[in-house]
Amino acid sequence: MNLETLVATMHQTDFSLVDKMNIQSDVVFANQCDRNGIEVVNKDGITAKMISTDTRGVGLNRNIALLMSSADILLFSDDDFTYNDGYAERVLRAFDELPDADMILFGGELTRNGEVYHVLHERTKRLHWWGAMKYGTYSIAVRRSSLLRHSIFFTQLFGGGCIYATGEDSKFILDCIRSGMRAYSYDYVLGRCAMDVSTCFFGYDEKYFYNKGAWLAASFPKGKHFMKWYFIFRFAKLCELSRRQIRRQINKGICGYRRLEPYADSKQQGDKI
Repeated sequence: MNLETLVATMHQTDFSLVDKMNIQSDVVFANQCDRNGIEVVNKDGITAKMISTDTRGVGLNRNIALLMSSADILLFSDDDFTYNDGYAERVLRAFDELPDADMILFGGELTRNGEVYHVLHERTKRLHWWGAMKYGTYSIAVRRSSLLRHSIFFTQLFGGGCIYATGEDSKFILDCIRSGMRAYSYDYVLGRCAMDVSTCFFGYDEKYFYNKGAWLAASFPKGKHFMKWYFIFRFAKLCELSRRQIRRQINKGICGYRRLEPYADSKQQGDKI
């Protein structure tokens, strides 16, 4: 088996991310910028492709990387992740140890101002959808053949640069597991993800819960009104909104998703729901 790291990035002009991210496998950079082109370099035995497009939206960008991939195992990432030495060998070893795994979700350290504030690290075990929603894109490694067989790609409705700000990673994991792919967590931390700046999360405000309502409508079309209560009770203590206000915004997002309407400030739109 061989491995490719698929990195979604923006406005790159060279291949400096290979060193910055400590990439140790072949890599495909999906680079959203203001030009279109393909560059390929070989650096210390690593083949690095830069696919530059004038497109926008992180889901589309990840799909471009996926379509340009060719390896047996694909490891998704963003340009704010730094890998530990030896990660490529450990990822391949994990698939050797779990031959029935279609998807393996690895651990990672989250940092702010250079300091680790959270570590996502679980023992090796089979995962169902309710145990996999905590993982981010950097955690995901999949067999390319499994994605092709089930025709699974990233949504273009959720995530940075899309109609709804976040959730493309959770939707991808959910789609994979629901298709029948076998998912596992694995007892290994890939590296560190810098969370100093976010282009899509600005706190648990009305827009966040509106977008979460749209995500629930897309991900749980039959159970969205049951699932929303998790977010109502889980986040009520983390924000200034009351549970009633959170519920109202989630309901707005659920209704707005039917027409693919983005969030609009309630002062402009009016409280109609």
